[in-house]
Amino acid sequence: MAHTDPYRLTLADSRDGAQADIGPTDFVGVLLRVALVVSVIGNMVVSYGVAGSGAHLAFGGVTAVCVTVLVVRRLRSRR
Repeated sequence: MAHTDPYRLTLADSRDGAQADIGPTDFVGVLLRVALVVSVIGNMVVSYGVAGSGAHLAFGGVTAVCVTVLVVRRLRSRR
């Protein structure tokens, strides 16, 4: 009797038995995460500097957009 564990990931679970390449949706997710990290670091740097409120708003806006898009993509992928 074969042990079937629905949560175990094996090579047999992939379509052709090989490692799957990064698809376009994964690439967009990676870019969103990189933009999120850069915008958070940029906002921290601007906070310690003497930049105007425009820089704070720009970095904060990018952060908010990245977080929103990542959450929406995550919720849509769970369906």
